[in-house]
Amino acid sequence: MHLIFDNDFDVHSITKQLGIAPTECKLRDETRMSPLTNKPIEGFWTLKTEEKEERDLGVVLNELIENISAKLPDIKKICDENGGTVVFDIIPFFDGDSKPALYFERDFLDIVNYLNATIQIDLYMR
Repeated sequence: MHLIFDNDFDVHSITKQLGIAPTECKLRDETRMSPLTNKPIEGFWTLKTEEKEERDLGVVLNELIENISAKLPDIKKICDENGGTVVFDIIPFFDGDSKPALYFERDFLDIVNYLNATIQIDLYMR
């Protein structure tokens, strides 16, 4: 999950507000320069799950949701007040013999809706 801010909001303050240590966090002026605009890309606060050998995406999403469920109102407030966006970035890897299948449980989709979030999926074959 990424909280993304296309402004100078202090993303490091999110850690204190949520009481959750991010996997990675950078202010906008700490990010790389966009080759298109010659300006820094968005600042972000990222929370990732551990990489897992799991065929059921629900197991991984449930782990993430357990970590943030009590903080959902705070996440929503931070993004609403500071022009932020929530992105759930899902990156499954499949071997060449398996057929990819993705599904989302209603509870996860309710959270996506509540946060007005985006889901991004990048599929990779090994």
